[in-house]
Amino acid sequence: MRNIVLFTLLLILCVQPTNAYSVFDFGYSDQENANPTQLVYNIAAYSFVGILQYLLVSAIFEWKNPMPKNQKRMQNIKREIKYGTTQIFLQVAYSMIFYHYVYPYCSWYRYYTINQYGLLNFAYGMIFMYIWTTFLGYWVHRIFHFRFLYKYVHYIHHSFREPTAFGFCATHPLEGISEVNTVLHLAELIIPIHPLMTLFFFEYITVNEMMGHDGGEYDHSDHYKHHLYYVVNFGDTFMDEFFGTAYNSKNYPVKAKCTYVDNIEGRSEAIFLKYK
Repeated sequence: MRNIVLFTLLLILCVQPTNAYSVFDFGYSDQENANPTQLVYNIAAYSFVGILQYLLVSAIFEWKNPMPKNQKRMQNIKREIKYGTTQIFLQVAYSMIFYHYVYPYCSWYRYYTINQYGLLNFAYGMIFMYIWTTFLGYWVHRIFHFRFLYKYVHYIHHSFREPTAFGFCATHPLEGISEVNTVLHLAELIIPIHPLMTLFFFEYITVNEMMGHDGGEYDHSDHYKHHLYYVVNFGDTFMDEFFGTAYNSKNYPVKAKCTYVDNIEGRSEAIFLKYK
């Protein structure tokens, strides 16, 4: 992790692009400005911001989590961070390549400056993105539970049986890019979607996934149980109930054991209720 952070800082300081535009303007740039130097600069800048956000927000969730910070949990967190920081860097690189070399060929490129889209377009774009990410995100996750993909890809994420917020992106590179970035960018190729809408949903997915892997009171989709029982609670609560994958306590008379605490009897915190 330290090497990745130092590398991105070095790129930001040393690889200043000529005629650079702001790193927040990637959706507005002209195709001729999408040069390799600018691409490297954007990857470095967004990676640094993304990793910093990941560490700070996850740390807040873990600080509030009542699980004891014993040696076993801390070792688990270190391993999650190792996978997580690498995954963020790869996802940023994937998205920046898309915005530099694919997105400019969309007919609605430069959403507000070349094409005049109003609030109605913005509204249905947001609604479409919510439905799209909820539905497709669920099914991509289900597909990764197919035997071949689970054995060679998804098993990494499920090696964290009792995850923390740091573990939401502790995955195989193919999984993170497929479940999040590809789902979001495909939407941008279908209808007019402003890059800032994509950024909003990326942040929404990120925080929601952090809450789900933290297992606390904000785990609204009860995703923590997916790691305890593997074949339940794949995504949004509605999707799991509709497709019959929601957790049902009657199907699991033998409850998962908490390995961080020997005795959870009498513990009423949200995360301990996952084991009961």
